Amino acid sequence: MTISIRKASLKDAEGIAKVHVETVRATYKGIYPDAFLSSLSYDQACLRWESVYLSPESHDAVYVAADDSKIVGFVIYGQDRDNDQTYKGEVIGLYILQDMQRKGIGKRLMRAAAKNLKSRGFDSMIVWVLANNPSRGFYKRLGGEHVQTRSIIVGGKQFHEYGYRWKHFDSILHE
Repeated sequence: MTISIRKASLKDAEGIAKVHVETVRATYKGIYPDAFLSSLSYDQACLRWESVYLSPESHDAVYVAADDSKIVGFVIYGQDRDNDQTYKGEVIGLYILQDMQRKGIGKRLMRAAAKNLKSRGFDSMIVWVLANNPSRGFYKRLGGEHVQTRSIIVGGKQFHEYGYRWKHFDSILHE
């Protein structure tokens, strides 16, 4: 099976929404409250992707990983949402279907995002990862440096996120 990485378009909203919901449910089962996970809706996620992230007005960019029949992962990125001058860019989310993980797709998506951010004049980036995320080590292996911790509320429960920073993109762009 050949996986291609390409810029997402509006027609990808349904596939992205499916990956997003399925990955959150699988990754955070036993971590996020069950009520929150069961409340996730494919239809609502699709509408959000269509109206917010993939709209022409969006400042964020999305790349998808797809085979001939479906989307298996995506990365969304753009300018740092906190407007922190330390990190110009931000990977807002990286999601890959569970059965497609550990096949190099995440690295390829991160490389596409870093390459695009660099071409847009960004020289650094951050990604926020739930402290309980079992795939958190992926970002460290890509050269991300844990620099911050913050709290978030999901489903009425408090969680910690770790911020991983890249001062430059060399560790992602080069093997």
